[in-house]
Amino acid sequence: MAERKVSGRDIFLSIVAVSIVVILSYMLVSFLVISVPPQETNRWLANWFLTTTYNWENKDWWSGSPEVVTSILWDYRGLDTVYETSVFFFAIIGGLMLVRSVKIDKGSLGIKGMSVISKTITKIILVAVPVVAASVALHGHLTPGGGFQGGSIFAVSSLLAIIALGTGFLYGRGWTKMRLLGFRTLGLLIISITVTALFVVGFFSGVTAYIVQNQWKPWAPIGMGYLADLGVFGNILYSGSLIFLNLAEFLAVSAGLSLAFIIMALPRKKLVEGGDIE
Repeated sequence: MAERKVSGRDIFLSIVAVSIVVILSYMLVSFLVISVPPQETNRWLANWFLTTTYNWENKDWWSGSPEVVTSILWDYRGLDTVYETSVFFFAIIGGLMLVRSVKIDKGSLGIKGMSVISKTITKIILVAVPVVAASVALHGHLTPGGGFQGGSIFAVSSLLAIIALGTGFLYGRGWTKMRLLGFRTLGLLIISITVTALFVVGFFSGVTAYIVQNQWKPWAPIGMGYLADLGVFGNILYSGSLIFLNLAEFLAVSAGLSLAFIIMALPRKKLVEGGDIE
């Protein structure tokens, strides 16, 4: 194999890249953006979250969830998480626009799958992965995890099925472009309804309420609740809006990533016939 000569342009670009990294690193350290261990002045914020998100003695600021990370994501900085989910949704829509003219049918899908042994093992794994994914999503308000993590795990099963069983396996079982896009849209719709529900109720009832509000506050006296009374079976901690948002995020991420994987597995010939690439 012939060796590629290093040109003056390559050396110049390398020097520029190294210089940018050094300058940015110096600025981050100089302005104390990066420090190891974390500054003492920042630790009060961590202590505040740990002592308020699940404090049964003082519910003024609590989220009703023992999982602090989920509380921060969907309660304390909920709007930021909603924006992130929206960006991901539009990224999927943008990707689909690139292949909008392609008509997908089972016979046109490119990947045919692997050997019989691989297919058999994969079918067994495909039963377990979605169960784990759903558990991670539905327990995201209690233990580390959540809707995005659960959806990402679920999408792994889609990718595994594409490689081992072929894209036609998923399409033959109803994982069509429109259906997956519909699940993704449904997830975003549930998020929109959940984050605005209390604000709408408060607006029409004349009490203070906020978008993405979860629990009752002294100055905003309506909330999503946190315990479901199941009678003789006891109570279940559902942490208000957090479980609904995790479920919706699970739908959005699992359907969105699965659809992206299917699109990526389309044969180039099919894309050319659709007129989307040359």
